[in-house]
Formats: sequence, structure tokens, C-alpha cells
Amino acid sequence: MKKYLGIFAVMLALTASAFTVNHKNATLAGNSYTYNLYGQPGQDDPSNLNNPANYTFVGTGTLSCSGTAHRCGVESATDDGFGHPDLTKSYTIRVKN
Repeated sequence: MKKYLGIFAVMLALTASAFTVNHKNATLAGNSYTYNLYGQPGQDDPSNLNNPANYTFVGTGTLSCSGTAHRCGVESATDDGFGHPDLTKSYTIRVKN
């Protein structure tokens, strides 16, 4: 009986830990994010450019931006754990016309 009680206690602890562990995304480097405000009014406003919520994760490959005019995204960035770039760490800005 003690054996079953011990097994039950371990299973209960594992089940409880599944609901209490924070399953936040890993903060991985080398990610690419598109800039959501590209082509919109205020796209070059520094407060918009420096707001991680204005970027969307697209993968780990390179962005197909080319040009010199406006930011279209960032590459080689670290994820902040919420699907946006951590703009306090290093990243590469991508621009296009």
C-alpha cells in the first residue's frame, strides 16, 4: 500500500508541476523579425522603431529587404521570450525603399 501511495504522490507532483512551470519561449539568437509599420505613417518615428511590439517573428533566415530608405525588419536578433526582438541586445537592421 505504501508503494502505491508513493507512486501516487510522485504522479501528483509531476502533474502539478506541469501547470506551475512558466513555459515562456526560449530566448534564442539569430532570429529575424519584420517591422509591422513599414510603409505606414510614422514608420520612421524613433518611438515606433524602438518598440519591440512593432515587430513580428518570421524565422531564423534572412529577410528579403534591399535598399537604403526605411526599416523593414531586424535580423540576428535575440527573442525577448514573447515573439519580439530584444532591442537591448545586438541585431542587424534591414532596410528597403
